[in-house]
Amino acid sequence: MAVREPADVLVIDLLGGLGDLVMALPVVHGLAERFPGAALRVLTHDPGATLLDTDPAVTEVLRAEKGREREAVDAALDRTDLLVSTTRLHGIPDLVAERGIPGVTNLWRSPPPDEPVSRRYVRILAEEGLVAPGYRPPRIHLTGAEVAEAEADLPAGVPVVLVPGAGMAVKLWPHWAELVDLLGTVPVVAVGEGAPVPQLPATDLRGLAARFAAVARRGGVVVGGDTGPARVAAAVGARTVGLFGPTLAARYGLDDPATNLQGLPGCPHRRPTAITEQVCWWEARCPLTPPAGGPACMADIPPAAVAAAVRAALPVLSA
Repeated sequence: MAVREPADVLVIDLLGGLGDLVMALPVVHGLAERFPGAALRVLTHDPGATLLDTDPAVTEVLRAEKGREREAVDAALDRTDLLVSTTRLHGIPDLVAERGIPGVTNLWRSPPPDEPVSRRYVRILAEEGLVAPGYRPPRIHLTGAEVAEAEADLPAGVPVVLVPGAGMAVKLWPHWAELVDLLGTVPVVAVGEGAPVPQLPATDLRGLAARFAAVARRGGVVVGGDTGPARVAAAVGARTVGLFGPTLAARYGLDDPATNLQGLPGCPHRRPTAITEQVCWWEARCPLTPPAGGPACMADIPPAAVAAAVRAALPVLSA
């Protein structure tokens, strides 16, 4: 794509999930590096939008109200010279075509089942000449004061932080109690309910990100399913163990040095490149749920394998 030097670049991520926004960060940062003289704006939803508020690559963060995304896009296009969107919903391609704005509105074109989403985004944009070739993982910018303040919320020592919750029941792992027993004397806390350990005090999303950054500073580990908070943890530099069931780790896994554990890799219902068409996605239940409870693919991830991954990631234990 031949593109003149733009004065204003707009990135749209209105897929609706926190994890979706984190996976789009390499796009944001790649465009900022490719067009350093341009203003770079990002249109997305709260609460994820708050993660961009101190990002030096982002000139302005625009918030789209749920149910009024089309109006927000229409208004944001007024001064846009170049657009990249992870979202084809809300009539975005038609609005862009009507304005004659160059850019890319389909980053989901013909995806292979074994290419991670973020890398796929960057490869498409590099082929279009909109970002430099090469991939750098998602990174969230926090202030030093935020991370220092979050330190006080963590237990002493090198902690393990569990993220037992998930936005969908089919992403819930049923073995948290067994994992805690296997970790023995390692200090363990949780974000939210679902594990038999103390919970960290409630905070907002930036506060949570800062806690994960403080965990990273201590050399601790975060464990969670394929959820937004786990992606935030990896994007602030925390060693992370990701538990993948309905989504395929080869496509949705966390970047190195994270450890991704896949449950039931041969599930006949999994559709790596069309996850919203999986029966467990649109029926919100697992058709293979075992008697012990929990989605079959998540239940298939052994607590011993998770404990081994945690211990391998903890420098005080793996040294």
